[in-house]
Amino acid sequence: MKRFPCFALVSAQLLFLSTLVHSGQAVAQEAVESGVRITREPLCGGTISPMQYGQFVEYLCDLVPAMWAEKLWDGSFEGLSPYNFVFLKETDFKQKPWYPSGEVNRAQVAQDTTNKVSGAASKRITIEPGAPATAGISQDGIFMERGQPCNLTIWLRARGVTGPVRLRLHHEAKVYAACEFTPGEEWKKFSARLVPAARDVNATLSIEFRGPGTLWLDNASLMPLDTVGGWRPDVVAAVRALKPGIIRFGGSAVDAAEYGDFGWKKTIGDPDHRQPFRAWGGLQPTAPGLEEFVQFCRTVGAEPLICVRFNQRAPCDAAEEVEYFNGAADTPMGASRAKNGHPQPYAVKYWQVGNEIQSADYDARLADFCQAMKKADPAIRLLSSYPTPASLKSAGQWLDYTCPHHYGCGDLPAMENDFAHVRELLRENAPGRAIKIGVTEWNTTAGDAGPRRAMLWTLANALACSRYHNLLHRQCDLVEIANRSNLINSFCSGIIQTDNHRLYKTPTYYAQQLYATLAGNRPLRLASALPPNEGPDLSATLSAKGDEVVLFAVNDTQAAITCPLDFSAFGVMGQSITVWTLIDRQHAGEPDVANSFAQPERAAPVQATFRAHAARFDYAFPPLSLTVLRWKVK
Repeated sequence: MKRFPCFALVSAQLLFLSTLVHSGQAVAQEAVESGVRITREPLCGGTISPMQYGQFVEYLCDLVPAMWAEKLWDGSFEGLSPYNFVFLKETDFKQKPWYPSGEVNRAQVAQDTTNKVSGAASKRITIEPGAPATAGISQDGIFMERGQPCNLTIWLRARGVTGPVRLRLHHEAKVYAACEFTPGEEWKKFSARLVPAARDVNATLSIEFRGPGTLWLDNASLMPLDTVGGWRPDVVAAVRALKPGIIRFGGSAVDAAEYGDFGWKKTIGDPDHRQPFRAWGGLQPTAPGLEEFVQFCRTVGAEPLICVRFNQRAPCDAAEEVEYFNGAADTPMGASRAKNGHPQPYAVKYWQVGNEIQSADYDARLADFCQAMKKADPAIRLLSSYPTPASLKSAGQWLDYTCPHHYGCGDLPAMENDFAHVRELLRENAPGRAIKIGVTEWNTTAGDAGPRRAMLWTLANALACSRYHNLLHRQCDLVEIANRSNLINSFCSGIIQTDNHRLYKTPTYYAQQLYATLAGNRPLRLASALPPNEGPDLSATLSAKGDEVVLFAVNDTQAAITCPLDFSAFGVMGQSITVWTLIDRQHAGEPDVANSFAQPERAAPVQATFRAHAARFDYAFPPLSLTVLRWKVK
């Protein structure tokens, strides 16, 4: 019964779109000649790489935790710290801390920096001598699905405790699952399979014992059994459907001193013995490390792009990182990888030296990094940080890409001018080298903390990003890689938004999905008779087989735009055209509408069919929309 309103809504939407489309269907020859003709002529000498639809992941606030299936926060008991960012301080997501529970008046709960398994500290709970008392620690906010098994692991040691340690998944007095462990004087890892008896979006895990005595805890984990290599299955499915050609791991945590001394070696090996660290203020989980990131990329069908640390590092450090991922098992670092359970090389192809660095020191040492990394694996492709004349002159012979960041893509003329500027830099400072551009971070904004940051959720943002994709198409002879920032959560910038058990996709997700799944690989020249800056922003692409022309049209105005189109270069007969339209399904006429858990598809594509009676026809592009038309080449 619940499906009927949804069906009626979609039917109404299709009727609305059909009305807009057919309102201008009567075609006059003069009208077509004043419109846009899609030609067979290639727009430029390049082809559109799938890597133009790349994404970006970094240790930033709750980005990585939102992808990882772990149900506990601060499993390493290091102590949580707030993120160095604010959207809406009253409602911003906050990590769930451990807190004392039980007969807390008899217990002392503290961090112990001397008795630990790894990291900076363990948790120590001491119940004072005297009469028996039960106390421990708890954490709220845990999602449990009825019948979904979870693997609970924890390191424990005890002194003076005569009974078992009891762990309960519960909501107040209602217990969903429980187990008991009996620790001794030495650290030992315990595990149990818990199968919740009911569903709860805000369950509590309590770890308690009967004292007097002292209990130490370290490296706790509560993981569902149905993960994809530790990653959330719903996130994996959403990213796989997005078809990102390449996913970059890097960002400020890699190179910025204010976020700590990031070391990739801290993220590999046994997760129980990795060293936790903080990025953008928040404590990051240890289990999803750099190796797990590469595995995630392979799972979703994307190439991994790893950004190596430059500051406070030597070329040999970067070379070791390359060898760890790409070296044979008989190389020193390859042997270390094999010892960690992966004897086969990962063959990571794309490597960037440093993140957002522009300095004389970088220009002077970049070539040494490139040579050391290429020696570790000559097959890799190297990306620099920001393009400068000095970096191109010193290291241009080893570079394959130079990498501006575009955090102002709503200003298309400025972005286009920057591409022209980099072209000139390459011509003057790296002549004869086929160096491409990798825009390894881009978005409409990088800042705008506070309520203004919600712009990143909006339909208007999706349309701005779509216009940038059209620009990337037009620059495909130069721009091969583009990584939109960021993939998930990240205080509005994530195109996927999650909580502890569900997700929704923002309008920009749907826009990027349309480009990544429908665009051809050859941009076509458009012959337009429209006045400058009038009409929709257009990009026409031809499929690799030459059997489909796909036209992307962005109308970011609040009025419908009827545009004469001419596909006669690809056949004069009419046909039924498949049309996808990303639009506000409620047609409110507001550019800042957004999706949410309550309305996850308010701004989402609507698929329909338009009958073109000839190869020349008028099409009415709805207000505030991205429209994609697919013309079959006869």
